[in-house]
Amino acid sequence: MEDYRGYMKLAFTILEENRDWMDFKKIMLRSMPSKMRKKFSTRDPKTKKQSLNDFEQKMIDIYFHETGIRLRLDEKK
Repeated sequence: MEDYRGYMKLAFTILEENRDWMDFKKIMLRSMPSKMRKKFSTRDPKTKKQSLNDFEQKMIDIYFHETGIRLRLDEKK
């Protein structure tokens, strides 16, 4: 997870007070090398809905601990 912290700091700089998980995830995926992207979840092929995997939940917890901002996945999207 240490490899991702620099990218998380970049995302925080861009997002500031934004709490949307998908905005955070987009910044992360666009800024990091492709080999690091494989731990992120993909949409369900049938419903097209996003869900969080264990890696992403841990990332949200670390982000909250570092920034005080709890990222949330909007279920409506």
